[in-house]
Amino acid sequence: MMRIRTYCKDDISEICDLINQELGYEVACDDLETRIRQMEEDKNYMIFTAVDDGRVIGFIGLHMCLALEITGKAMRVIALAVSRDFQNQGVGSALIRKAEEYGRENRASVMLVNSGLKRIRAHGFYEKHSFYKKGYSFCKRLEQPDMEIETEDGGKNGF
Repeated sequence: MMRIRTYCKDDISEICDLINQELGYEVACDDLETRIRQMEEDKNYMIFTAVDDGRVIGFIGLHMCLALEITGKAMRVIALAVSRDFQNQGVGSALIRKAEEYGRENRASVMLVNSGLKRIRAHGFYEKHSFYKKGYSFCKRLEQPDMEIETEDGGKNGF
């Protein structure tokens, strides 16, 4: 039976697999572990995992922030992925509901998400959960001599 729980360090390899396989990014597990460790030290980040029979089948990462145009806190979904074998079975919806509950508990007034232009199925999923298209998201890489950031289209110019 599937349950939603807070991330624990034993989840890292399965979350890394979901990011690489379901979201299509190339993320090294060691790098991801470092980033998640930094997030755990910051109270504005939270990760929930969907677990079935001891296996992580989905996760949602959240970031609480402020925005100049929004009254109250904004909660941004920084990642949401569900294993292909468990898609269309309510796992993503359960993660969204958990995020909404967490947002309300933490006095967020809005939930935000960016979704790649090619992720048409994801757009429908978000709209089904009462998200609406608000605008475009742009990204520009800030040159760092020791950092490569890969783009969605495989380039090395931004995210």
